[in-house]
Amino acid sequence: MRRRDEKFPENGFEDGGGYMQVKIAKLEAQFSSCAGKEVIRLSNIFNGVSIYVNGFTKPSAEELKELMAQHGGVYHTYQRSNDYIIASNLPDTKVKNMSLSKVVKPEWISDSIAANSLLDYRKYLLYKNSRTQPQLNFNKLTATNIKTDESHIKDEKDNIELNLKYNNSDKQINEMLGANTNVSTTDTKPALNKVNTNDCIAKTAVDPNFISEFYNNSRLHHISQLGAFFKQHVNDLRDASDFSFPARATLKSKILSSGTSLVADTNFDNGKVIIHIDMDCFFVSVGLRKRPELRGKPVAVTHSKGSKPQTKREGVDRNTEFNLYKQKQAKKLGKVTGIKEDEIVFESRVDNVGDEDSEYGSLSEIASCSYEARAKGIKNGMFMGPALKLCPNLQTIPYDFDGYKEVAYTLYNTIAQYTLDIEAVSCDEMYVDCTELLKDLKVSVQDFATALREEIKDKTGCPCSTGFGSNRLQSRLATKRAKPDGQFFLTSDLVEDFMFGITLKDLPGVGRQTSQKLESLGHQTCGSLQTLTLGLLQRHLGNKTGAQLFDQCRGRDPNPLTFHTIRKSVSAEVNYGIRFETNDQCFLFLKQLSAEVHSRMQHFKVLGKCITLKLMVRAEEAPVETAKFMGHGFCNVLNKSTNLTNATNDVEIITKEVISLCKKQKINPKELRGTSCDVKNQIKVEDNTKNPVTPKKKSISLSMNKSPKHGIKSSPVKRRGRPPKSLKNSLTIAKSGMDKFLAGEIQVKEELPVQTVPEIIQDEKPKRADSNPDGLMSLSWEKVRELLRAWLDSGQAPKLCDTRMIATYLSKLVAKKDIDKVYILMNFLKRRTHEIGLDIWIEVYNYVLEDVQNSMIAVYGKKLWINN
Repeated sequence: MRRRDEKFPENGFEDGGGYMQVKIAKLEAQFSSCAGKEVIRLSNIFNGVSIYVNGFTKPSAEELKELMAQHGGVYHTYQRSNDYIIASNLPDTKVKNMSLSKVVKPEWISDSIAANSLLDYRKYLLYKNSRTQPQLNFNKLTATNIKTDESHIKDEKDNIELNLKYNNSDKQINEMLGANTNVSTTDTKPALNKVNTNDCIAKTAVDPNFISEFYNNSRLHHISQLGAFFKQHVNDLRDASDFSFPARATLKSKILSSGTSLVADTNFDNGKVIIHIDMDCFFVSVGLRKRPELRGKPVAVTHSKGSKPQTKREGVDRNTEFNLYKQKQAKKLGKVTGIKEDEIVFESRVDNVGDEDSEYGSLSEIASCSYEARAKGIKNGMFMGPALKLCPNLQTIPYDFDGYKEVAYTLYNTIAQYTLDIEAVSCDEMYVDCTELLKDLKVSVQDFATALREEIKDKTGCPCSTGFGSNRLQSRLATKRAKPDGQFFLTSDLVEDFMFGITLKDLPGVGRQTSQKLESLGHQTCGSLQTLTLGLLQRHLGNKTGAQLFDQCRGRDPNPLTFHTIRKSVSAEVNYGIRFETNDQCFLFLKQLSAEVHSRMQHFKVLGKCITLKLMVRAEEAPVETAKFMGHGFCNVLNKSTNLTNATNDVEIITKEVISLCKKQKINPKELRGTSCDVKNQIKVEDNTKNPVTPKKKSISLSMNKSPKHGIKSSPVKRRGRPPKSLKNSLTIAKSGMDKFLAGEIQVKEELPVQTVPEIIQDEKPKRADSNPDGLMSLSWEKVRELLRAWLDSGQAPKLCDTRMIATYLSKLVAKKDIDKVYILMNFLKRRTHEIGLDIWIEVYNYVLEDVQNSMIAVYGKKLWINN
């Protein structure tokens, strides 16, 4: 076996210390050459002074570069440890992650030149406090200040009865609960907890029981919770499984006994077989199990009972409010398409909605409708008023959340009998990679699909459709062709012709604005869009969207399925019933909203660093009384965020920050119509009380000392060669998010979990003296990111000194506990080196990974999670 040093051949940069050092030296040589030949030396004011410009400044970076050359200083393109950082402003994330002791305003340069002497830089510090990471020191709020009885809240959540009382009918509450709502919490002053109308007395967000009633009846809350629940359910199934599937034998026998298919087996690109399973009209199908007499009729699931007109409320001006919505949408479309706003024609949900006292005036939303209703032009998300105009005999049925959960459980558990390569999408939709399953069963795809659909229908009483393709895009589009209650196979020989006729609106991620933009360019189908080059698409739609559509219109989708889902944020929102009179009422509500977020964070075992408060404020031109009873109406939306120094789920800290963000906006509480609290960039907290995970057959990944056959080795192992694969249940960052970060579009504030593993002893390897003792640590994080990308894209064979430099840099980041940056770079390095596909680059990744994991063990006693 070759030594690690021998795995990296010469690449032409050896004499300069490697690609990284050569790149830096080249830039500095360019500056020295410019300073010596092209610029007239005017003075030596900045002799011995070097600067690095961070962000926009006045004078500009180029001007400062020339000034330093003229007056004896040094300008560094990449930051060094002894540089003065010249900046006029720094974002909060940079302030929290860098030393501020030498961050100086650009006036220091110009004033020193004017004075013809080097002035004291301390008078020009951008920040007077040089502490890098100031500690949060919130005053603890007393228990009496935050009245949140979690057991009481839980009991209220479990209550499934409708508690809102009306004088004559439940029509108004059905209208109310059609609003776009997620979650809510309240505290109260009882004297102001109700809104009186001609027909009803409705509770507002200041009522102490509002939260429980809202939870029990908010359709979007239940739907979103069901989706999150079944994503976690798949995680739990994978955690508990040994990845053996005895039910496969029964399924195979059933398929063979029914007779083999006469159709030749199908071929898919790259040998991958992805199935998309989607229940047909899910809410309707579940509801019809109790109402079989409605089968074959136009049916809609909604809170509304029908077309009974409501008494017109004083102050309601639907025309004004609806026009404001349409003007806002037209403005967005005009900006995207370049068409004048008054020339844009588009369909809106508020079209054909009657007045409040009209039989077609209902603003209750249709969650799901049958195919018979769709044949009449009714769509999911349509308001009941326009729907009744299209279909006066439309039948309505209520929500059955218990039924949805029961059927969804059955669906997921049925698939889990045969494979756990499942990506959960929602309670009624999933993707499944059945490549390995079909190889094991040795049956045709057609027979498998038929048997699976029959089993799901027999067990649930509800039909489903399935689409098969070589990737998620193809399988999803195939399902559209299969509906209702059918199956379709988008084989490799059909893809080209099939995609040619697909309308662009049917592509995932293509919304109204994008489709309008493409339509303005003369393209409505994938076949038409295929005539545009990648460059032209990117010029019109941006690099990411352009590249995505270039692939999608040809049936390509490089994104693999995600079998293990990590919750990225926890939020609580309510945009119904927000009616405050005083700031105290608003702040009390925000306390309980924060308490709800805290409760959810505890449930999901996550911490967060970025807190965002969204406030919906009535627009000045909008009517005070909203078209939807107690809805939010036309609003201006304010989003304000704060970043904590340390990740937390402390309810007092969250509450303090949320209320502080609200106070800073100085909003009249009477104008508030909606609010939400969102906590992002959380980490998963390990529950050390649980038993250790036993070895699993065919698990997604195994730790270094695990083996499917031999289990966990009990003693530390001195390891050579290939380092460990990523650990099971790894934290995932979406590829698109990684690309955004590496393109500099987003910044990372995430702290990451680590996994306990047996201790590993690192190989001894000689250390080469570096010409720059600080190595990459002397550069800013952004510059290291750029250098790493350039190195991987250079086309040169990697050199050992470069590899060591990266490994040393990441190990030092571990020592500094900048684990978020380590995580991002390690996953990027893994993805890119495996995309290159050469053994030498795989060795680079393995080399770096081994050093990083050993550093993690030394610092934390645990290993870093890496994506699969």
